[in-house]
Amino acid sequence: MAPPNAHRFRALGLLIGAWVGGMLLGACSGPAPESTDQSLMVEPGARIYHVQLRLTEDKAQAAETLGRAEQWWREQSPADRPPPVQRARSSEAPVTIAWKAPFYRVRLGPFATEAQAEAVLDAARPTFPDAFVAPDRAEGSDQKR
Repeated sequence: MAPPNAHRFRALGLLIGAWVGGMLLGACSGPAPESTDQSLMVEPGARIYHVQLRLTEDKAQAAETLGRAEQWWREQSPADRPPPVQRARSSEAPVTIAWKAPFYRVRLGPFATEAQAEAVLDAARPTFPDAFVAPDRAEGSDQKR
């Protein structure tokens, strides 16, 4: 003879089994959709372009410029903001500080073409008069900020 609550445990087991099965089937229903635009990806070593807004030895000045640049970027219409190429970490912002002794470099980008970088430079120059286009090479997955 079955224990008095056996039918409840059996029903609970069926519900849990159905839920786990549904989760497994959902997880195995095919390849995950691409989460990044492959046209914005660059191969390591490919030529990329930054718009360098400031070069300074002073970390506080670099941080101040970073804040102004982030606000400036957000205020630009989408038509005036070519998409930066995807980097190793998708969470990276289009405005970064790169440090290479002894200077901090505040940069926009990277952009896939020099023409895109030049267009951003033209728009940024009234706010950042010393800005210029800085060509670079894309790094691998260990790219530093």
